[in-house]
Amino acid sequence: MTLEEFVKKYNGKQVDYDGVFGSQCVDLFRQYCVDVLLIAEHTGSCISSGGAKDLFLDYNKMPVEKKYFSRGATKRFVQGDVLIWNESLSNKYGHVAIYLGMVGNSYLVFEQDGFKQDGAKINLRGKENLLGYLRKRA
Repeated sequence: MTLEEFVKKYNGKQVDYDGVFGSQCVDLFRQYCVDVLLIAEHTGSCISSGGAKDLFLDYNKMPVEKKYFSRGATKRFVQGDVLIWNESLSNKYGHVAIYLGMVGNSYLVFEQDGFKQDGAKINLRGKENLLGYLRKRA
């Protein structure tokens, strides 16, 4: 499945990959890993805080992520990169979304909000609290 097909299939739908805590941003990431990146092993084990920020901050402790992804902190992304934000005042877990492109100074992403539980959607995200990205190894 291509990234475009993935977005078309899941746009507006709740993706609850693991059946725990409803449709969260990490669930969409896990589904993306299976459907588009063809990673059969379980990804996205957020071990320290239980939040998306762990995908970046705990990368060195995550053998599956290290096997399949490189981690970077530059702001030069390619379509399909997995962007990861740190915690904020309103979200102690951080956030993960799939990079689609740029619109002005904002990132166009495909994401899911675990607080709103309103399904996956294309949205604009800012740079504030952005930690970096995971990119599938070639």
